[in-house]
Amino acid sequence: MFLAARAAAMTAPLRCHLLIGPPASGKTTLAGVLAELTGAQLLSTDRLRQELFGDARVQGPWGDIEALLHQRIRELVAAGVPVIVDATHARRPWRLAITQALALPVPVEWIGWWLYTSLSTCLQWNQNRTRLVPGPVIREMAAALADPVFGPSRGEGFAAVIAVVPTHVRELEPLLCDELARLDHRIRSARNRENRFALHGYSRLLDLERLLHLLRLLSTYPELSTDDPATRAELEAIVSPLPEGDLADQAAAYLRRLHGECYGDATAIRGDLVWLSANGFCTAEPSLAPIQPPAGPPEVRSGVWPGGVHGGYPPLGDSAVFQRVFTLLRHLLQQPFDRAAGTPLPEHLIQQIEAIPGAYLPGEAATLRKDIEKILSPYGFRSRNDNVCHGYALGTALLSAHRLREIHGVVSQAAGRLADPSAQDLLAELEQRLAWGGIEVDDSPPVRAFANRSIVSSALVRPDSLAADRQAEALETAIVERRRIELERYVSVGSFADSPSGSFRVWPLQLLFHNIGWYLVFEVDNVGREEGLIRTERIDRLALRRSERGNRRSNEAHSQALKRLVLLLHHSGGIYFGDNLKTQLRLASPNARIRARQLVTLRFCCQGWCFAFIREGLQRYPIEHTRFSKPLPGEHWWHHPNAPHVLEPGSPSDTHPYPVELDLPPWTVERDIDLRNWLFGFGAGIRIDSPEALRDEHRQKLESALAVYQAV
Repeated sequence: MFLAARAAAMTAPLRCHLLIGPPASGKTTLAGVLAELTGAQLLSTDRLRQELFGDARVQGPWGDIEALLHQRIRELVAAGVPVIVDATHARRPWRLAITQALALPVPVEWIGWWLYTSLSTCLQWNQNRTRLVPGPVIREMAAALADPVFGPSRGEGFAAVIAVVPTHVRELEPLLCDELARLDHRIRSARNRENRFALHGYSRLLDLERLLHLLRLLSTYPELSTDDPATRAELEAIVSPLPEGDLADQAAAYLRRLHGECYGDATAIRGDLVWLSANGFCTAEPSLAPIQPPAGPPEVRSGVWPGGVHGGYPPLGDSAVFQRVFTLLRHLLQQPFDRAAGTPLPEHLIQQIEAIPGAYLPGEAATLRKDIEKILSPYGFRSRNDNVCHGYALGTALLSAHRLREIHGVVSQAAGRLADPSAQDLLAELEQRLAWGGIEVDDSPPVRAFANRSIVSSALVRPDSLAADRQAEALETAIVERRRIELERYVSVGSFADSPSGSFRVWPLQLLFHNIGWYLVFEVDNVGREEGLIRTERIDRLALRRSERGNRRSNEAHSQALKRLVLLLHHSGGIYFGDNLKTQLRLASPNARIRARQLVTLRFCCQGWCFAFIREGLQRYPIEHTRFSKPLPGEHWWHHPNAPHVLEPGSPSDTHPYPVELDLPPWTVERDIDLRNWLFGFGAGIRIDSPEALRDEHRQKLESALAVYQAV
């Protein structure tokens, strides 16, 4: 029995003490009495400063002081000597640095002695000290300790936290004796309450808070990207110069600066990133997989005990609580502000995630509210102007605030100058959600703007036109759902020879803005065939008469049509694709030789001023089908070595010595308006060599224009 008791005593955790309180709260006095009662060795940061710098008043680099303090703690604990650490420990990271981040050679129970001395008393006692502490410092530390969430608690790894009010007793010794006598019972009772916990890899508060801080950081600055100047400036305000290394190294640097050194373990953060990715936090797509807490607590390595292993755990130290809270956090990250009007927010959130194992169950609305209050607000997941009527968003989630403002500018431009019928609703929703998320959008000019604008006013078109407000919604739905629709082209509108007329059935493919307005790209319903002719028509000339719910085509057929469209746009350089289905299909063939045989070579020669403009536009038409003149002998104008300057120039005496060749679809050469507006716009600056029909057309245009002015 004696041997068993001796063995138990040898393996029992060493009981050490951490003093907590603002300057001038009576910590040193209490420490002296406690040392006499327990036989513990007193370690004071003031004494360490005296040892390091020769004067306790010299603050010195905290890193040097902390390193020496941790060394002394390890040495004394290894020798079986309990310690008393006399310092303010006003902030949680300062306490966690000892109770959980500090690895010790034997098991330890940390007892927190919290001097609950009033601020006014601290300020008064401070005046009696030989070394005065500035009043603002005392006030700041007192406020930090009074924080209802981040104030001292057993969950920080303490075996117990004992509040002492020095002004309520005449002598400290009887009070401390009484507290020490009850300490075993206090610890045993607390452990009994936590015995139901299913512990996991994030049960320790240090690990849990590091994960929460990391998630908050990455939801505000995705991937810690510094691509845009505004975000770079914000991150430089945290750490400058910007940290190097991988994502874990960078995150560690920011977390150390923002929250405390103890959270900046890059190795641990790498594990956090792996866990976040495995549990669906690194994708914008909603995840329905259950949250899987990592196994734990971690095994003791080589006889080294993590500090605080014999202390308490936060509520999220229990797997069940951790699962439900992080299921909620993931949902809010991926689907912010998704509540439909009329549904109470807690009930809505439960409905959205209740199918996920470990999430909230119906009837747990009060639990959800409590968890939101204790997680979202304290850890910065709620914006300053948060209105819970709308829901919650975790930071900016996918993009930085600056990038979101840029997107707002682009959408605003599309809704305004381009008269995008879809962008109006999108802009309204975006502005609403930016406001809910606490991101202000000012009236400053956008960095990027559109010079083009729609020539069609949505307010001045026919009420049933696809260009009218809200008329395009049904069309967009039909595109997404791959439905056949019936369109009607108005009579007496601008028309070309091959424009459709009356009513016709089509498969809508895409809405495109081109030069002056919005166009619908569609595939004509070709009865009896899988493929139909792909055409475009300006939406203000069309009305949607019917969306056929019973006629949907496969996703494969829709995708194939879109692939054809991409090739047609690429080769044509515009949105006119002719009226010959066979030629369209051959031009979309996977066989390059078949595609090449469909093209017609346009050759023209340019004057110098004209060629200078033309050679700048390397991508007006496919570069692989474009050939430009080389410089004339003696010329040295710059051009990229990969630019297609392969044609021999003409004679320097020629008025148009610079040849250009373009391989284009036959319909582009024969009838495309965009080609003619561009090419004929150079007037006498070009001379067309072939095809002959286009050369004659150009000559006729010039002669007709000349005749008009000759007749005046």
